[in-house]
Amino acid sequence: MLGTKAKDTTLLIVVALMTMLAPFLLNPFPAGSELAQFNAGYPDLMQRFVIFGIFAIGFNILFGLTGYLSFGHAAFLGVGSYSAVWMFKLLSMNVIPAIILSVIVAGLFSLVIGFVSLRRSGIYFSILTLAFAQMSFNLAYSVL
Repeated sequence: MLGTKAKDTTLLIVVALMTMLAPFLLNPFPAGSELAQFNAGYPDLMQRFVIFGIFAIGFNILFGLTGYLSFGHAAFLGVGSYSAVWMFKLLSMNVIPAIILSVIVAGLFSLVIGFVSLRRSGIYFSILTLAFAQMSFNLAYSVL
């Protein structure tokens, strides 16, 4: 058992170091070159990696540990993103308060969906979360 924990610790340290060094190691073009102008989208790409990585970790916790197959994760991510954008646009909020409030809004939405969905199990849970995800998709693309 000690060998496994040492392996896990070593792997964690290696992954953490690679993550911290990724912006420097994976920089596509050097700063002084003529092609450095194309590096502008690179931070956006790293942010997307982090966002979808957190999304995958949440899905892994739900499906891997509990066995519940949820199709509603996209709805929760969408509600949080949509509420953050509306807070930027309508309320002219700064980034940090908008992100905190969007997490709260997505959490409240997930509590409501979870209260209804977790009373079912198996395929019924999956279909119910898929229905909620489709309703949020249609609501997001409506005239709102």
